[in-house]
Amino acid sequence: MEDSLLMKEFLLDEVARDKKAYQFLSDELRADRDIALASIQVHGITLAFAPLLFKEDHEFAMAAVKANGLAIEFIHPKLILTDVDICVLAVENNGHALELLPAEMRMNPDVLLAQLAHGYGLYSGFNDHVSETLLQDKIFMKRALAINGRLLELCPFRLRMDPSLAVIAARNCGRFAFKRLEKCFEIPEVIQELQKLQDACEAAMDAYIVEQDPKKKDRLYWEMIRYESDFGISSIRSERMASSSYLDKETVPNQEPKGIQFFIMGDDYSMKMALTKEGQDPMKIDALFHSENSGLGGFSYALAHTLQEKLHVSAVLQSVPLIDFTANESIQAQAQAIMKFILDTSRQQAWQRVRLTNFTYLKSSQFETFLGIVAEIQEQESSHALTIYLDIDPEFIKGKYGAELDSLIN
Repeated sequence: MEDSLLMKEFLLDEVARDKKAYQFLSDELRADRDIALASIQVHGITLAFAPLLFKEDHEFAMAAVKANGLAIEFIHPKLILTDVDICVLAVENNGHALELLPAEMRMNPDVLLAQLAHGYGLYSGFNDHVSETLLQDKIFMKRALAINGRLLELCPFRLRMDPSLAVIAARNCGRFAFKRLEKCFEIPEVIQELQKLQDACEAAMDAYIVEQDPKKKDRLYWEMIRYESDFGISSIRSERMASSSYLDKETVPNQEPKGIQFFIMGDDYSMKMALTKEGQDPMKIDALFHSENSGLGGFSYALAHTLQEKLHVSAVLQSVPLIDFTANESIQAQAQAIMKFILDTSRQQAWQRVRLTNFTYLKSSQFETFLGIVAEIQEQESSHALTIYLDIDPEFIKGKYGAELDSLIN
């Protein structure tokens, strides 16, 4: 009796230590519940050599997939088809386990969400097996978007535009949720949620600027990087310099000189200044012109509000039409018409310093936009005493039209 106990203890240790040990035992020993479980709960796939009785057993199945999700292959099909928990655990353990499941389980909501949480997301698994019915199920999509906000693009239009879903997506991955869904920027709740992320990023920047401890400063730096990498949100008051080399040297006059002068700057990196000790805008901007809050204009709208709150605190927010790249009228002509409205409004309101946020995020059309702006400025220059800050990507324009840009600025 004692020898038998010692032998069993030896076998329990051996099958747990050596993955190959269990398969070479006799039928009688492999049928021993303790010995079988000792191997399966460590190696998982040794369930393949267990008696049929254990392959139909819930305890053995759970132990196997917990150790190795691919062990799902050796569980009795009857158990797989009826036990969602086993399938979920297998997929959570190894995303490739999804491919070993029968079709019914591959389309099970809980299994799909487990696959999504595993990190496979839009690239495999989830979008290969999710049904149209589930994509139209609001409760299911709320759970899915809380795991990966980018899945919003798989939703039908009515769900994409549902604030309760769009906000979950924004909260999960910020601007990345709307990479190809610009229409969602018409939803006020989305803009508010993105603004919360922007505020949190700016708070991290504020702390970073004043922090003296190197270790804490490094941690704050990576926190700001996380906002950019995870949410597509970067601090507008970045330490990077504004694109215009004149901005640093400029002294803001009380009265603008005759004519129109303008500075080009990148929208994400232009606000390197802070409010004065008195809480005033050092750039003394009178008005912020932004594209209407529709479609791609949502970016311009959000940027204008952020600029007003963080730097141009006394500026008036003024809406202008969004450039429509599908219209029959050329982009240059549209930009010139918008610029005429801006200049006429500035003259009527006696504004001396204004800032223009992005008219378009279509980089291929930025130079055409710029040409339209410049054409109208040249036509009206003698009628104004105005300074304009233009948020448009200077690097793209310089890289593609460097010579023309230099001639226009000069």
